[in-house]
Amino acid sequence: MDFNLDNFLSQILYVISGFLFGIFASRYSVLSWRTICARGIFASLLQVCILLIAFIAFPLLFSTRTVMGSFVYYAVLLFFFSKGYNKR
Repeated sequence: MDFNLDNFLSQILYVISGFLFGIFASRYSVLSWRTICARGIFASLLQVCILLIAFIAFPLLFSTRTVMGSFVYYAVLLFFFSKGYNKR
């Protein structure tokens, strides 16, 4: 297998974008989770949609481009979501 600089750089950029998108999504998913716990699930439908997008829709769309970026996104999202969830 030959080394291809374009593929190597694009994978690095996808990993960096997965990391940054994971941090962004974890912040808003923690805020959404706290709002759902405070108000109830039916009173905060927007927050439920944000959680569904953060945990299901965006990783599926992201994995069509790169599996590594999607894995990094999920790892960062779950790590920071668990940290924010435990700070209650």
